[in-house]
Amino acid sequence: MYLNVDLEIRSPSDLTQLVKALQRRLFVLHAGRVRGTFFASFETSGISHAPDVAIRRLASALQRLPRPLQRLWKQARDRVFDIGVAKAAGTTPLALALRPETVRAVSELNARLALTFYARTAREPKRLPNKPLERAGVNRRDQGNRRRAGRSASSR
Repeated sequence: MYLNVDLEIRSPSDLTQLVKALQRRLFVLHAGRVRGTFFASFETSGISHAPDVAIRRLASALQRLPRPLQRLWKQARDRVFDIGVAKAAGTTPLALALRPETVRAVSELNARLALTFYARTAREPKRLPNKPLERAGVNRRDQGNRRRAGRSASSR
């Protein structure tokens, strides 16, 4: 199951000014030193977006940076758009496709694309195939009971 896209930056230089500029458009997950390297991690603010949309929004925030901050980005040792995926039980395939213009934007930023697969640690509620029902908080059991309740006695 797709989770989100994180933008990760690792640099020997202090990225505090870059973080301050990006936090106006992005949510800061982490900013600070990790094992002697400055590490900053971001994601899009608000609701979770499809990978293609999330990457383009992250890229857009970077492209709008003032030149001195773009230099900090270019000097970073590692620049990654990391697509997070939760491992799922079963055999249902997960297809993640990116548009050519999204891949081009990542390439023009001299960044990498990465996939991170997270282990399932707790039982998560199953997703409904119907997004409006999912937003309304209806679970599958309720949905099945409603279907059965709607049938006539002769159809049972």
